[in-house]
Amino acid sequence: MLWKLLTFLSLNCREKKIEGLTSLRAMAQNHMDILMPKLHDICLAIINEVKNLRSAVSCAAMATLGDMYVHLQRAMDSEVEGTARVLLHKASEANTFIRQGANFALGHMVQSCTPTRVMNALLVGGLR
Repeated sequence: MLWKLLTFLSLNCREKKIEGLTSLRAMAQNHMDILMPKLHDICLAIINEVKNLRSAVSCAAMATLGDMYVHLQRAMDSEVEGTARVLLHKASEANTFIRQGANFALGHMVQSCTPTRVMNALLVGGLR
């Protein structure tokens, strides 16, 4: 199942990418034990989708990260630095819709992860 979702993210089809991201959100909520062994690889795939130029895909990826922060909490500490960097970059974009998605995910990161890790990730990510 997880392999299938990651395959969806590698396709060049907006609908499949969004379907895969939506399924990852559901897995974070209901089957986090399946995500944990591949958490780093999953986060790398989601980071690539946050960078996607299609705003629908990018917003779905940011929402997925937000849900992963909420449901996996401290387990996401090891991924905070990489995810914060891309979210901070998106938060600086002119598009209000994209900025709101990034702020939503960053808010969940701040509330769900270890404060020291979050502060370090924000500083490394470029927040001043």
